[in-house]
Amino acid sequence: MDQAQGQLVSTLNHLIEVGKDGELNCSAGAREVKDAEIRAVLSGTAESCRTSVSELQALVTSLGAAPRDRGTMGGTMLRSWMEILHVIAPNNDDVVLQQCERGEAAARREYRSALKLDMPEAIRNVVQRQYEGMQRHHERIHAMRGMQVH
Repeated sequence: MDQAQGQLVSTLNHLIEVGKDGELNCSAGAREVKDAEIRAVLSGTAESCRTSVSELQALVTSLGAAPRDRGTMGGTMLRSWMEILHVIAPNNDDVVLQQCERGEAAARREYRSALKLDMPEAIRNVVQRQYEGMQRHHERIHAMRGMQVH
């Protein structure tokens, strides 16, 4: 594997980790919230992240490398913080949404950085499409924040 392909694999593996974080964060958030509509949005976002991760893993495999299958330490810390906040402020769906939104914002930054790199057009199209989907999820989560009556 040449250096350019190695960098591409590294980038895609990082996006896999970011996607796993999104999946796990939104799944955890969906378990914590009381509002059924918010639960559905977070569950849908988690499913979208799971699909994106699978797609990225297939790309890494097609490049002859081993795809990652876990999230980042930062994502683990965010989920732990969400659990602490749930204990401190139970029944506050807005707090859960805020943490999920924060995770999605971090993921968007990672995707923007990846899109600045040189990569084959077919792979760039996948990453761009996933980024745009993430943008829609982020906007939907953001719109739901502050709409909760506590």
